[in-house]
Amino acid sequence: MNGNPTYHAIALAAGTLLMLPVPLVILTGWTPRGLRGRQLAARPYAWAVLCLYTLMPLNAVPRMLDASADAVMACTVLGFVFIAAAVGCCIQAERTARRAGPKQVA
Repeated sequence: MNGNPTYHAIALAAGTLLMLPVPLVILTGWTPRGLRGRQLAARPYAWAVLCLYTLMPLNAVPRMLDASADAVMACTVLGFVFIAAAVGCCIQAERTARRAGPKQVA
């Protein structure tokens, strides 16, 4: 049912390299050029990406360990909590950006 653990490990490593660095750097204080006008909203966006990243190990690790179908299903269902948290963070970011005022275009 769980497939080859090597494929899950490769996908987890690739996902970690692609998704994890930018939100962690944003949370330490750096703001990407595209979000500089929405600097207050950058942190909630970073938290949203981290919530979505959490889905990767949550789904890959039980499969790599050849866990039972019930354990894999429980981790998958728990993933929906992180999806809801990511949606909440995106809504928070949008509200923060709107409260900060419209961006001036020169």
